[in-house]
Amino acid sequence: MDEDEIEEGGKEEYVEAPASEQRIHERFRVSFKVLIRLSNGEVAHAHAVDLSMGGIYIEYGAPADPGVEFEMAFDLPFTDEFKRILVKAKVVRTVVIGSRNLFGMAFVFTEFAQSTDEALGKYLQLRGLRTG
Repeated sequence: MDEDEIEEGGKEEYVEAPASEQRIHERFRVSFKVLIRLSNGEVAHAHAVDLSMGGIYIEYGAPADPGVEFEMAFDLPFTDEFKRILVKAKVVRTVVIGSRNLFGMAFVFTEFAQSTDEALGKYLQLRGLRTG
């Protein structure tokens, strides 16, 4: 995955994600790399565990406080290509995972880069057809 898009920042225009206090979107188990821009500007690598239109759950080697917002990038596999998804997401909760020095973090999407939400919706719709 190319880190340029998330490292350079500021290139994409974002649109606000619909606000939701409760989970209303179907979640799907996933397994792919997520790039996260940390508060110091560095880009870190995390692992996605589940995904919905409303948010993402990742595993990462350090915790983050609820309410903190991050920029994220990840590639979704389609039949003939990958689509880069660029979002801003806010930490909802962080949990310790066993004794592996690993943390699970739930995020709610707050903003999508233009057309990113459409690609994410299409991907999840296709996943639903395959599993439903």
